[in-house]
Amino acid sequence: MRIGLVTGHLEGIARAATWGYDYVEIMGALLLPLEGQAAWGARRREIAETGARITNLAGFIGGEARFVGPNVDWERTRAYIETMVERGAEIGVDTFNWGSPMSKSVPEGWPLSRAYEQIERAAHLIADTVAQVAARCVIEPINPGECNVLSYVTDAALLARSTGRSEILCLADFFHMSLQSEPLSHLDRAGALLGHTHTSGPRRLFPMPDQAWTQVAFFRALRRAGYDGRVSVESWTVREGSTYERDAADAAAYLRAVSARVAAEPDPPPEPERDYSWWPP
Repeated sequence: MRIGLVTGHLEGIARAATWGYDYVEIMGALLLPLEGQAAWGARRREIAETGARITNLAGFIGGEARFVGPNVDWERTRAYIETMVERGAEIGVDTFNWGSPMSKSVPEGWPLSRAYEQIERAAHLIADTVAQVAARCVIEPINPGECNVLSYVTDAALLARSTGRSEILCLADFFHMSLQSEPLSHLDRAGALLGHTHTSGPRRLFPMPDQAWTQVAFFRALRRAGYDGRVSVESWTVREGSTYERDAADAAAYLRAVSARVAAEPDPPPEPERDYSWWPP
């Protein structure tokens, strides 16, 4: 596994490697999607000066480019997506994380059938755009407290399959899975569509060994699902009496130890098949 840090701060981007991270997942707002090329040129130089290995982008489509609801401006959405993808690719991003609760939540009273049509249209628009820079998009399920559509890993996998585009995969975030008690066996059901992962401790604390949410179980489930890619830490809450820098470094070291421990274990048994023989024919 490769361990990365999600951050929207230039200092965090610059120091992530010294804290033990393999790559950085940058926040989309840093790309200044609503500003012109002059502003972006200055920001791009700032990002380049960090010397960081940036491979992923979170916060892909902001609420200012809403694509679900009665008043969608598809040309605005298209321009926003194209700007984010073009600028992300310029700094090394090859994976765009599509969580975007502010732009895809379903407004009260809006037909769910129409919402899914709009989400699928957005998926094809995204696939067309990322294909031009040889990148991909991963659909991130968001817990129902933050978004009212696409809550589970299985929801994301269903959308990826229905889209039928090789550029569209799904993401598993241990934070959201834990909040809604989503079974880790859902990772098996995502299978080869699992293209990226996030993790965190409760309340967005950095992952630590003494927390209720067990990172070992998450890494075991990832191994059982055949996943051996990137795991991004999306945390910003620190322990009492600690600092962001210390917790970021401790979390990276801890997750590396978990990854090594799980990799050294015997091959996990497959998930048992469920018995549906009781179901009426």
